[in-house]
Amino acid sequence: MTPGRPSKPQTNRPKKRSSSAARRKPKRPEGPERLPDPPEYIRRLGIHPRKALGQHFLVDEFLLGDIASAAVRDPAMTVLEIGAGPGGLTEELVKRADTVVAVEIDEDLASLTRTRLAEYQGLHMVAADVMEFEPAELLAEAGVSPPFVAVGNLPYYITQPIVRKLLGADPSPERIVILIQREVALRMVGGPGKESLLSMSIKVYGEPRLLFHVPSRAFWPPPKVQSAVIEIERFEKPAVDLTPDEIEAFFHIVRAGFAQPRKQLHNSMVDESGLPKDEILAMCIDAGIDPVARPQHLTLQDWERLYHAFQSRFPGQLNVGD
Repeated sequence: MTPGRPSKPQTNRPKKRSSSAARRKPKRPEGPERLPDPPEYIRRLGIHPRKALGQHFLVDEFLLGDIASAAVRDPAMTVLEIGAGPGGLTEELVKRADTVVAVEIDEDLASLTRTRLAEYQGLHMVAADVMEFEPAELLAEAGVSPPFVAVGNLPYYITQPIVRKLLGADPSPERIVILIQREVALRMVGGPGKESLLSMSIKVYGEPRLLFHVPSRAFWPPPKVQSAVIEIERFEKPAVDLTPDEIEAFFHIVRAGFAQPRKQLHNSMVDESGLPKDEILAMCIDAGIDPVARPQHLTLQDWERLYHAFQSRFPGQLNVGD
């Protein structure tokens, strides 16, 4: 007879889960996702962030102070704050500046912040949409006149329109200090080999600098992206020697160059302008620009030379009314 195979000893080892079970994610609890606890002053106000307005309130006290200090160099300089929210940054600004005009689109929130910070005589709360008014109009509403600096924690979805409005205003702020999405901040600052249409549009009017990064945990509620603070020091006059109408035409060239940023410059210009390739190549050579360069490698001065070369070789082709 053949002896039987000895039986395996019993163990308490748990059974292995199937691969599909191992990959299965736990179900999310039903109902609205719970926000982390807000700071005490926000809790007292009974504020709830409005998703439609992109509200993420910066609540880190040290970072609020850092932004206010970066914005206020001279206490006598008026500060225009965009997006005051519950007034965390507003309070730090009015501690440092004699006059702060704080603008908030949410009328209920503006009223609560006005009441909470009523002890500060230099604060003027204005309930308004900054996109519907010129900066000078917002200052006048508070009985204040330029010069001024602009500062704010800008909603991510409207960052670029607000910056363009501030830079194009007459009068414009002497400096702009803003808290924005980090990726947008890096595009605004640009640098060698990292320029963009956005950085060029800013560098015509001022010098952008990255001041510091801000983690998502510094906000209530925390956004899903990281943030950064940048400063734009406004030039007394544009960095390109062009009239306002010429600057508008100049940006037609810059937009054409960046329309397909992965392409070589001459190919993008041919596609966007519809002009002959050999003529575009000759234009690049006229401007002292390597035709195979990519737009992110060109400086503002390169674009200015390219603009003049285009106007010389193709007079009347740029229509600022387009």
